[in-house]
Amino acid sequence: MRVVIISITPYKEKDGIVNAISSDGTITFLVRGLLGPNSKNSALNTNLVIADIELQEGNFKYPVLKSSTVISSPIKLTNDYYYLGSLMVINEVTKNLLQDEEKTLIYGDLVNTIETLRTKSDPWMPMLIFLAKILKISGYEFEVNKCVFCGNKKDIRTFSFSDGGFVCSSCLNKDTERDLSKEQMLLLRTIFNADNSKVDSPHCTKENALFIFNKFITFISDSYGFVLKTAALLNK
Repeated sequence: MRVVIISITPYKEKDGIVNAISSDGTITFLVRGLLGPNSKNSALNTNLVIADIELQEGNFKYPVLKSSTVISSPIKLTNDYYYLGSLMVINEVTKNLLQDEEKTLIYGDLVNTIETLRTKSDPWMPMLIFLAKILKISGYEFEVNKCVFCGNKKDIRTFSFSDGGFVCSSCLNKDTERDLSKEQMLLLRTIFNADNSKVDSPHCTKENALFIFNKFITFISDSYGFVLKTAALLNK
């Protein structure tokens, strides 16, 4: 079974309880000696590691790891600060914003995003695309191809998270948020329309990416009632 590690909880002295996502659903299992200095499974003690695992039933409430092979690790020889911050954001939203049955739906995108981040020098676009997919899976579909109110595809003036997408000049009102630039709106369109995390955008500068990222964070706080703790890492 191929899984992505999402969290590790220490158990007793050296054992660890691992929570992971597979293509079939979430799985929790016990790894004997995981936290020991000489553990042969020590690589599993890292969030977002992709591994093939074999489990067996034991006397514990969870199945016990029998064997494992690491397929991919997010750890690189040169770990950029923003790369690591993006990984932590991705792990936190996956763990906390989706129900267990929804986590199965994000599995393919999660694997794709981890692998894309390892090969790209700029983490912003893959991370933002992943956040957009999280919102979609949990039921938030933003209209980024026409006005969310009237369907007009011309004279789009702004993007409103509270209204659910693009708003044209005819549908603006005094309360509509209007603080996005044209480049930032084009970036949002690309993010929400992207099929996978490898999509690029000429508008994805660090400044624009951080602006959009913080819009996501505010929306998550308002709509999910969840404060993303790792968001501060990318705002330094």
